[in-house]
Amino acid sequence: MRTQGSGQLSLVALVFALGMCGGAQAAELPPWEPPTTEAEGQADADPDAAESGITGSQGEAKATPQGEAKPVETRPEVAPATGRANGGTANVRSLAGDQVPPPPIDPNDAPFMRPPNNQIGTTPPRTRPDIRQGWSARRRFALTVAPTYAMLRLPFQGRTTGNNQAPRLHGAGVGAEFDVQAWRWIWVRAMGVYSGHPVGEERAQVDMEVVRTAPPGTIHVMSYGVGPVFALDLGRFLPLIEVGVAGLRVVTPTGGVTGQRGEACMANGACDVGLKCNSAQICEVTTIGEMYLGLAVDLLVRRHLSFGAQFRYNVRFAELKSLNLTPGYLLGTLRLTVRF
Repeated sequence: MRTQGSGQLSLVALVFALGMCGGAQAAELPPWEPPTTEAEGQADADPDAAESGITGSQGEAKATPQGEAKPVETRPEVAPATGRANGGTANVRSLAGDQVPPPPIDPNDAPFMRPPNNQIGTTPPRTRPDIRQGWSARRRFALTVAPTYAMLRLPFQGRTTGNNQAPRLHGAGVGAEFDVQAWRWIWVRAMGVYSGHPVGEERAQVDMEVVRTAPPGTIHVMSYGVGPVFALDLGRFLPLIEVGVAGLRVVTPTGGVTGQRGEACMANGACDVGLKCNSAQICEVTTIGEMYLGLAVDLLVRRHLSFGAQFRYNVRFAELKSLNLTPGYLLGTLRLTVRF
């Protein structure tokens, strides 16, 4: 028991002695200062040499009192700071390579994007049907079939009204057109139209006697021509303006009085409208020259298919000479066009 107690007292006495020695050594240590490089230490030890610029960025060696050249570590020059750290024991220097980073850019300062609402542009959704700008402009050929309403207003012999005016003869038919694109908004069109106009028998009183002046039947009209077409491409809608020259053939019923088809020519060699006097002095069908003007609008419903409406009237060259622009052949059509 005594041996164990004496051992514990010895251990306590040893720890106390070591603690007293450590405190005495800590009291004798100088205050802590930040570490300095060799060049800073030499500049602090010899201020005259630091001011003369012997050591610096040029990398020249400073001579020691013994005359030996000692290499000195070189580094970029830095501007000393005005403050001091740890009570003035060391100078604070900043690194020359440090740059202040630019401030972050606000995304709202960027220019607006092209699509609406400042959003990223995407492919437009496909419509049903998918109709886009330029379909009508890309067409090169077009074939059109058009059911036609026709009105014929020509001064036929024996069919004039009481005040010597040409009657309106209504009819129906069909038309066809073939277009070729020549340049962007200019096309060349070849067209043909047929229409039939039923007419009745006409009678008149001559010298207290009723005579037939025109036979019943159907007046057949055929028109064909060529000319340019001007298109205003509006994407889904395609307005068309056409102008050109055409030939008109009018086939009237046979039989009747002098000057009508199949009958002898009149005394002055004249015949009914659309007829001419041949060498046998018989009136026969001929072609009448005329000019036409038309307006139309097409609606694209598929890439290669369109529907539309058209209005066209024809004026004979003989009427143009007298500046009479009354249409002799008036057409209104519904258009069905296949584009390719």
